[in-house]
Amino acid sequence: MTKIISDIIITSFIVFVLIFSLFRSNDSFSSFVEGVKDGIKISIKIFPNVFALILAVELFIKTGAVEMFETFLGPIFNKLGIFQESLGLIMIKPFSGSASYVVLKDIFEKFGPDSQIGIYSSIICASTETLFYVITTYLACTRVKKTRYLIPVAIAVDFIVLLVAAFLVKNGLK
Repeated sequence: MTKIISDIIITSFIVFVLIFSLFRSNDSFSSFVEGVKDGIKISIKIFPNVFALILAVELFIKTGAVEMFETFLGPIFNKLGIFQESLGLIMIKPFSGSASYVVLKDIFEKFGPDSQIGIYSSIICASTETLFYVITTYLACTRVKKTRYLIPVAIAVDFIVLLVAAFLVKNGLK
């Protein structure tokens, strides 16, 4: 049912754009081709940064750095109320959304989606951002070099989300 609604909305939008361009006497095909050219240029411009980020995430996972951080930071996070079992997700999420879903799937298989850890991990996955991926992509595209407080503030906001989610899950949000 959702796919049918989605197909109708997309088709309606395309028909609307074509009708709108006819009334405005725009050459919609030329505009479309120019948009595709711009999209390819932007993709080529940001590709090295995105590739470097993907490589760094793979190295982070494959070298066992995640497990090392879990061992080292787990007790500290546990004292703050953050679920130690979700640390792998917390470490991966700022770098890669798709890798975080793989970690979330593992948490679901191990603890169940309706467990406190499963609910907490779901909130983390939905409420935090792929921070470094987004910053890498947008800053590479806009060529901004001086980020000032962007990264520390973004990390602080994600950390507040970790604490609030842990508080909500441990105090009755089910």
